[in-house]
Amino acid sequence: MGQERAGAPTLGGAQLWADRRWRNGWRVQTNVLLGRHRLLDPDDRRVLAGTLEACIERLPEGPCPEELVVVLHGLGRSRKSMRSVEPVLREAGFGVARLDYPSTRLRLEAHVATLVELMSDLPGTQRMHFVTHSLGGILARRTLASEDWPGAIERGRLVMFAPPSQGASLARALDAKLGGLFEAVMGPSGRQIAGDDVAPLPAVPFLVVAGSTRNGRGTNPLIPGDDDGIVGVEETRLPGMAHHVVVDSIHTLVMNHPQAHEAMRTFLLEDRAAR
Repeated sequence: MGQERAGAPTLGGAQLWADRRWRNGWRVQTNVLLGRHRLLDPDDRRVLAGTLEACIERLPEGPCPEELVVVLHGLGRSRKSMRSVEPVLREAGFGVARLDYPSTRLRLEAHVATLVELMSDLPGTQRMHFVTHSLGGILARRTLASEDWPGAIERGRLVMFAPPSQGASLARALDAKLGGLFEAVMGPSGRQIAGDDVAPLPAVPFLVVAGSTRNGRGTNPLIPGDDDGIVGVEETRLPGMAHHVVVDSIHTLVMNHPQAHEAMRTFLLEDRAAR
């Protein structure tokens, strides 16, 4: 990756950078390969490169939203893939932290530890929800179950778009055929979802939105039943779901579907109304 200038747009490399701190759109990131740190403004422009401490010190002062929705992308994607959910959440009155994590570089345990660290430095935040796509749902479930969850923050609700809730049969099939090559491409987290013990059941109310293709016939012969091309509709289900919504969409676009947006918005607003 080339050198970046302060105040210039970043040069990408989303699979190398982990968000370590968040403050109302500003983010401190660490490069998981090189150990470098940078501070980004809400427009993804680099403001500072230096030590982690120096970047954290330059974060703007002021409280974070009392009620915050953390938005997590899927495997091999970036926070940009979740852009469409942010205005829907903001119009409903929620604060939104749309984060990056290097999904193909580290195991889920490492992603959870980094996310919990970020959550532990959100002054003013009292309640947290998650909106996720694919692997992001597994990360959220593990984070919600973490013994290190910050005691000052109440667990809210969880929305999962196209989650491999029971592990992904496609990942299992490819892992069996490709072995080490599969992990080399999809990373250790990708290999973890080839198993069937991916995360504890959520202990909070949760909504699942699945994608369906070809009028319910599916498109991928490696996945039993209907699918979105990557994850089977039945694979998204979990015991205890508050709702299960199926939309006409391929896997990579489920989170952009208007019906998915409305289900998300309604479900999160129900939490506010119930309190």
